[in-house]
Amino acid sequence: MSQNNTKASFNWFPGHMNKALKEIEDLIVAVDFIIEIVDARAPFSTRNPMMKKIGTSKNRLFVLTKGDLADSIVTKQWMDYFKSKGDDCYLIDKKNKNILPDIEKIINKRTEDQRKAAKRKGIDALLVNVLVVGIPNVGKSTFISKLIKNKKIKIANMPGVTRGFQRFNLTPLITLIDTPGILPSKFDSEIQACNCIAINAIRLDVIPKERFATRIIKYIYDNYPSVIEARYKTRKQFKRPINYDDSYKLFEEIARRSGLILFQDIPDVDKSIALFIRDLLASKFLNVSFEKPLDIGDTSTIIISTQKELDITEEFDNTIEW
Repeated sequence: MSQNNTKASFNWFPGHMNKALKEIEDLIVAVDFIIEIVDARAPFSTRNPMMKKIGTSKNRLFVLTKGDLADSIVTKQWMDYFKSKGDDCYLIDKKNKNILPDIEKIINKRTEDQRKAAKRKGIDALLVNVLVVGIPNVGKSTFISKLIKNKKIKIANMPGVTRGFQRFNLTPLITLIDTPGILPSKFDSEIQACNCIAINAIRLDVIPKERFATRIIKYIYDNYPSVIEARYKTRKQFKRPINYDDSYKLFEEIARRSGLILFQDIPDVDKSIALFIRDLLASKFLNVSFEKPLDIGDTSTIIISTQKELDITEEFDNTIEW
């Protein structure tokens, strides 16, 4: 069953992002290659859909960052998925030290036709322009700093730090154009919005925190129950896939195991949810991915697993302003 795109539309398009997008559209003519940065834990949700429409004729490289936080098996599936679409793919984790030779090799290989065409016109040394794009906090600035170690750029674990366009000479013949982190004008799927919150790309308050926490803990428990059990020392086990009632009971169990009690042994679910969200945003859950290629429908939306989940999504029918 595919996501119903007429429901749950999330809109938060700041003015500086709209301006940056228009600048990218104007610049794309002079771009020879695109590097798109996505978070390895949610490569589909952290893509900006607008980049699918801009520069469609350009070769591109998908760089999956924060690979050490993601499920390595699922990450391999995502890399195969992007390669099956005819794109290059490169994984970055803490083991990557000197990524420059690999990235330079990919760029040179993918722009070989342009350089040959330029040579036929008498241009022996074609200057290649490479556009680097990504939504906030997917690791774009960290990626560039790994490439250009002698340049100082502002890096922080908060959305929207790098706002202006910056140019760096990767080699005498390759120029990187770094763009501001640009969010989609809207997400048609609440699942994608939740995934972007989970990797700290958008603000938590764009979706009610109870809805967000319930959806994410359901996905984690369905796919990585031992992660929740080990983190919170929970004893009660639930039959997977869990439903939303089970998710609430799971938060009750986490509250009890964490000593979060209101009175007379009544668990404080609000504090339990807050604890889970803090741990999630602090990347306390290792080797966890929030989506798989199998979750993607034919219409480039995330498939909803149950009718009940669809019904809950449809109830939340409003546009959230950024």
